[in-house]
Amino acid sequence: MLKGLHFKATMGTLADYLPQNISDGSIQELLESVGLPRPTNMVRATVTAQYYHAIFLITIPENTKTTDTELVLRVSGNHLPVIKTTNEVAVMAWVSKNTKIPIPRLLAHDSTTDNPIGHEYTLMSHVSGQALSDIYQSLSPDQIAHILDELIDFLSQLHAHEFAAIGGLELDSQGLVRVGRMVDETFWQTPDLEKFWAPGETLDSLNLNGPYSTYIDLVSAQVRTYIHLIQINDKLAFMRDMIPQLELFVQALPSHADELNNVKLRLAHKDLHFANILYDVSSDTITAILDWEFSGVVPFTNWNPRRAFLWNARDEDGSADEKQRLVGLFESCCRERGVRILEDAAYSSPLQESMQKVADFLRAITEVAPRDQGQDHRVGSWKAIVLENTAKF
Repeated sequence: MLKGLHFKATMGTLADYLPQNISDGSIQELLESVGLPRPTNMVRATVTAQYYHAIFLITIPENTKTTDTELVLRVSGNHLPVIKTTNEVAVMAWVSKNTKIPIPRLLAHDSTTDNPIGHEYTLMSHVSGQALSDIYQSLSPDQIAHILDELIDFLSQLHAHEFAAIGGLELDSQGLVRVGRMVDETFWQTPDLEKFWAPGETLDSLNLNGPYSTYIDLVSAQVRTYIHLIQINDKLAFMRDMIPQLELFVQALPSHADELNNVKLRLAHKDLHFANILYDVSSDTITAILDWEFSGVVPFTNWNPRRAFLWNARDEDGSADEKQRLVGLFESCCRERGVRILEDAAYSSPLQESMQKVADFLRAITEVAPRDQGQDHRVGSWKAIVLENTAKF
């Protein structure tokens, strides 16, 4: 991928859509409804840059339902109804069953609002440890090396499992995990509907669905979705002259199927920065990988789509350079251990990379222009890149 595309659109008012008025009584009723005792303590946690959940730390007495007495209740906002919670629950179920990656235990969940608190939620065990982002400056080189080794172990476990389709995960009627529709942090969300889009548009009409059988199927669906956005939003009118070329691009992809679909399909966390990793200093061990709600099965070229991996999650001078230093160390550790994760993330051909560039830069254009975040030289240069790479087909 290219510099300039690894950003998240300004979150705007997403935090304003968090649940605000959840009473102690409704939480008590929720716990009782899933067979847990009344809590002895509850506090709403203050979490920096928490856009998608209100978080409650709960203590319950010892009981026969669970050995956990310290719990975390994550109550979802209405940003991406149903699909985000559905995806996180299924991904955690799959990771728990198929790997030894440490994650919180999932005790209860609901992807509907038909429950005592009136919101989607997940109820998990509380895991000891501190976010690596909070303690990163105090870590020794030996501790950092050990953390990188553990991450290689975890990623290798994910990489060992093949999937036959691209998308998020979901539980079927028997509780078995299967590949389902996609969910991504870059999706248009509920707060965006009225602000940026005409009446009648929905989260389904503005975003990808899925699952998709091949890399070509995914990129074709992306381009068709972006064409729809270009057609209906006047701030994207400058892209409408490209629609015929984009349609020809989609039509041309199947003629290169063997080359373009030459990629591994793997489950990826997609946002593995240090704020999502808990670490216990006393044992020098990663105790949990958190926040799987936007994980999914991807063409492995897209395993780290926003380049969050190994970022210390600190917005300060030198943070980007430090991430690059850690990436270099990680690459060296992989070579020393004979681990091929990064080789498998490379494009198998220049044409495959050109296909991905078309999808990436179209996404960037259709993401920022409606928000008036990119009406400058960047959008013009991105359009030129789309033109250059569609012409190769």
